[in-house]
Amino acid sequence: MKRLVTALNQEFLNKIKDLEDIEILYPLESFCIGYDYYYPATKIDGYALINRILTDDDLDILDSILKNSHFKGIVFDDLGILEIVKDLPLKKILLLDHLALNSISINYYLDYVDSVVVASDLNYEEIKYITENTKKEVVLYVFGLKKLMYSRRNLLTNYALYHQEEINKKLEAKILDKDFRIIEEDMGTSFFMGKYYNGLELLNLNNVLYYWYDFNQISLQEAIDILNNKVNVASSPFLLHDQVSFKVRGDK
Repeated sequence: MKRLVTALNQEFLNKIKDLEDIEILYPLESFCIGYDYYYPATKIDGYALINRILTDDDLDILDSILKNSHFKGIVFDDLGILEIVKDLPLKKILLLDHLALNSISINYYLDYVDSVVVASDLNYEEIKYITENTKKEVVLYVFGLKKLMYSRRNLLTNYALYHQEEINKKLEAKILDKDFRIIEEDMGTSFFMGKYYNGLELLNLNNVLYYWYDFNQISLQEAIDILNNKVNVASSPFLLHDQVSFKVRGDK
């Protein structure tokens, strides 16, 4: 079993360095959003995570960083990055939140990258079907804060200024009976589910390049426990056990 683990702080990295079958994913400083810890390119010797909206100037800077880095690979969601990495000797993993939903679309992208992160908006049987029908190994998101959306705007600040309230850049919110976490940074605002996504039951599936443990806003000990299959934080399988309904449109 190969695990891709998002880096917390240096103490966490020291704790897990002797664990087997682990690759570290480092949120890349200035090119990532929604995390507690970011790492400069010079400190990354594993995988780099790039998950924010990029401008043309950003892509030029990233191009230079990648050509002079010691990264093993990148996990990225901006399709513009495909052009600047196509000839680089990096493992390329495409992260398409809420879009990598079926084996047909995933196989299309696998012509351009080494692997794709399967969306966690699916139930167990759908994810299993995808792993059995993709032409390359995929990445499965098995634990982490489930990101719902990301805006380039500073939404919490704008709201507070408009209503003449104190600015709070981390907020817990509730809509009906659902809990959410909202985090604002200079480069935008991320919305997460309140509970952690727990998909550890996916660890038995095959044709998987990495099982991704996306640690964020969690303590060092809680993260270590989860790697040892002991979950002591509020978590949920969300849609993993849901039945899927299909609407069939007939001819008029």
